[in-house]
Amino acid sequence: MRLLGRACLLAAYCARPVRANDGEDVRTLAKMSLAEKIGQMTQIDISLVMTDKEIDMDKLRIWLGGKRVGSILNSPYSGRDCDADGPTGLSAGEWRKVVHAVQKEAQRLGLPPVLFGLDSVHGASYVRGATLFGQQIALAATFDRELVRQVGEVTARDSIAAGVPWLFSPILDLATQPAFPRVYESFGEDPFVVSELGVAMITGIQAETGDAQLPRAAACMKHFFGYAHPANGHDRSPVYVPEAALRDYYLRPFAAAVRAGVASVMNSYNELNGVPIVASRKWLRTVLREELGFEGLLVTDWGEINNLYSFHHAALSEEAAVLLAINRTSIDMSMVPLDEGFIRHLTGLVRAGAVPLARIDESVGRVLALKRRLGLLQAPVLSEESSLIALVGTDAQLALDSARASVTLLANRGRELTALPKPKSCAPVQPQTGASEGHDVANFAQAEVPDAAECRSRCAITPRCKTWLYQGAWLTTQPNWPICFLKDGEATLRSGPDEAGNSAGTCEPTDRAPPLLPLEPATLARARVLLTGPTANSLVYQSGGWSVRWQGACRDSDFEAGGETLKGALRRLLPSETTLVHTAGCTIHAPSHSTATCDIDASDMNATLAAALASDVAVVALGEENYTEKPGDIDDLSLHTGQLELVRRIALHAPDLPIILVLISGRPRLLRGLPQLPSVLAVVHAYVPGPHGGTAIAEVLLGLTNPSGRLPLTYPALPGVLGTHYQTFAARCSGSAGGYLSGGTSDCPVEYPFGHGLSYTTFGYSKFASQPSTQVSHPGSFGVTLTVTNTGQREGRHTVLLFVTQQYRSGGVAPEVQRLVGFSSVFLSAGASAEVQFAVRTDALGFYSEEMESVVEAGEYRLFVRTGRATLELGLRVLSTSSSARGPMQVLTQAGYALFAATHANPIFMPWLAIALSVSVLSTLCFVCGMLVSACFLRQRAGTGAYVVLDKQGFHASSTHPSAGPDSNDLATRNGRGTQMNSLMMEGRDQENDLRPH
Repeated sequence: MRLLGRACLLAAYCARPVRANDGEDVRTLAKMSLAEKIGQMTQIDISLVMTDKEIDMDKLRIWLGGKRVGSILNSPYSGRDCDADGPTGLSAGEWRKVVHAVQKEAQRLGLPPVLFGLDSVHGASYVRGATLFGQQIALAATFDRELVRQVGEVTARDSIAAGVPWLFSPILDLATQPAFPRVYESFGEDPFVVSELGVAMITGIQAETGDAQLPRAAACMKHFFGYAHPANGHDRSPVYVPEAALRDYYLRPFAAAVRAGVASVMNSYNELNGVPIVASRKWLRTVLREELGFEGLLVTDWGEINNLYSFHHAALSEEAAVLLAINRTSIDMSMVPLDEGFIRHLTGLVRAGAVPLARIDESVGRVLALKRRLGLLQAPVLSEESSLIALVGTDAQLALDSARASVTLLANRGRELTALPKPKSCAPVQPQTGASEGHDVANFAQAEVPDAAECRSRCAITPRCKTWLYQGAWLTTQPNWPICFLKDGEATLRSGPDEAGNSAGTCEPTDRAPPLLPLEPATLARARVLLTGPTANSLVYQSGGWSVRWQGACRDSDFEAGGETLKGALRRLLPSETTLVHTAGCTIHAPSHSTATCDIDASDMNATLAAALASDVAVVALGEENYTEKPGDIDDLSLHTGQLELVRRIALHAPDLPIILVLISGRPRLLRGLPQLPSVLAVVHAYVPGPHGGTAIAEVLLGLTNPSGRLPLTYPALPGVLGTHYQTFAARCSGSAGGYLSGGTSDCPVEYPFGHGLSYTTFGYSKFASQPSTQVSHPGSFGVTLTVTNTGQREGRHTVLLFVTQQYRSGGVAPEVQRLVGFSSVFLSAGASAEVQFAVRTDALGFYSEEMESVVEAGEYRLFVRTGRATLELGLRVLSTSSSARGPMQVLTQAGYALFAATHANPIFMPWLAIALSVSVLSTLCFVCGMLVSACFLRQRAGTGAYVVLDKQGFHASSTHPSAGPDSNDLATRNGRGTQMNSLMMEGRDQENDLRPH
């Protein structure tokens, strides 16, 4: 039986149908030698063919002429030493010259053109002078599909200008582990948001570029699969997630990307439930190819096939690792990237018969299909000129607009008063000594009246000075006194102007002052603003990893396309009369990110505290240094101790100074009580906004931009309470054991919930309704409408989030507290209203059962939306599911139950039933195997050699994939861990031409 099974598997490889829409690819494949085919499956780092950042023709001939490699990745500057002088990368024109030289040599050797790929994850970051955008987490905060599409389009255009048509983007991982160092590369924690914005990015990347030779680029969704949820938060660490959760949440964005026509996919580094993804037949063949129907190219991540042996310890040798990865999965290309071991091992395995040649043809067919789709086969040698080169770096406005839309206002309040003082006369305030004695209104009778606007602007920025008097004589006798007057809370002017026209009155205190932000520039004349913190003056920190270099830029001058730090933007936008005082606060020191600190210099701290006493408001910019992938691992999610200490010392030393926290960070670092300090009145989150983020932040602080960003993830408050917004009802916290036992649990604390984001205006919801009724049948769809009104005093953009939940399920699977099923944005002027519409498929209500069947239960659902403190709810009834929607397992299960009932009632039939089933199964197996072997014979007689399947645009390869062949343990048993196989490889090298398909 084992031999029969293996024969069937081998026959299946041969017998796959040939469905080539482009005969040219079939003919090309049939002419290729084994070395050329395996070369097409090999991707190397560009450093292997360069010397001193120039193409080295001798090295190139080795890798193209000798190894026949088909793909090159990376920038020669990605690992550049920060102490090195000279250029930071290749310009688009310089890239074109490199690509041209490589393609010309490939043509001379009779090889297909080489496919170049780059990690262009927030703009064409490895093209010198290209526009860089905010990282994906910042784009996610915009909740704006069209904006993300435009970013993808510009990124692809700039990459095509450089002659690089393959973009390793977008990242579709869910950011469900906040300590993970690649959170900033994601679109957040929600599967619906990641799906929608991922599709938007793919649509932009794969749009027409306008280049004659490279008409479009290819997106590469990554990282497949289950990568971003390691228990310890470290990159490349094992992930354990139940399959139902994997399918309910983590798989949805990839499924959406496949439906959108994504060209390629990259597998992940992790072990998923104990199995390295790179060797997973289940996820890289059964699910990806057969269930999702993905027909494009599958490339590994950096060195991951070899990692099966060296990192995961899941193979007995490097050769066995190649065998596992190729035979068990549908991997088409190995990102080697620095040696020829993959080529050597795979060649030997094919010659020894351990890997069927048809399996090689399967992958090479998909490689050729992608190259044809990108225009490489039609124009093998890329021109050194392109009209797109002139457009590189011209999209600063889009970068700024996206940063503006991403900035998220998390907190904005006035100072609370613990006791209400009695009304009192207003009096001048001196910064050094506090309030003077109160003065009678009569004292102002003969005073000169200074500019009223000046007085107002001087006082409006501090919560204690919202009521003012216009003083005259003191202006000449006490020129250093600020023109403002003491109050104890928000006040109302009780007395009118006196005989000289001076406004005077008493302070009528309230319990809360107006919100601190925005700091309108007109109110800041003669004010002193303290700006401090490690991220206040750094384009490097604003841009994060994958910027110019792999680990991020070395210095601000690396950003040749320009940008503006927060310090630079505030200095430019503040009124000339305003004094901006900048101090470092603390300096990030990160020899390793897990031990990074923010070091406080004593003299700088003294200067900071002195400036705090003399200032009217403080802006403290906190956050993270730049990092990428594994080097960004941390052991403590808390913000650096030095940054926490900086804020606390300012608050303690100058307790009346209002503080604004600005967060520039790739992951939600724990703030450890900073937002709860009495003097911290506002918190602004900018994520990793890119080089233009400083401008966007400053505009929000000064009221020039009304913030509209929303959190695309849950911001945790405590290290032991980490979770998503869609966890189940049981994910609760209890204040005491007694409370828990009596059912008195409460929601676990978070710093800020998913979707949170404030504005400088207010919005109201009304007319919340489902269309056409509150009942819907599955499968089907329903509509939801909602009227949004701007109830505030200024225009603003607002995003509506539509959630659904089941209070109770009937099938034994716990429901989520909430599930996002729609989001839509509107821009409204003050007082205006607009109707927002949602179309929701009933599939969006489904979940996976314990039997891994997709289920949409009939019953009651609750739709709801929130604005401010108000929640609007709407009931929805889903009618009974149609029988056609039942999965095969459900049908088989029901049939099995019926069969069991029949045999249980009549036990005499049991032996005969078992015999009949056995004969039936064996007969079927023999018949199928015979047909497969016959098909294999006929296919070889036809001389087709291989198959390629393309869509209407000539885009995808075939999705018909049989099970893999023998595994590494069988190989080790046959040849004693590869000794005999290596001998066969050596003996067969001169027989390469005999291995071509006939």
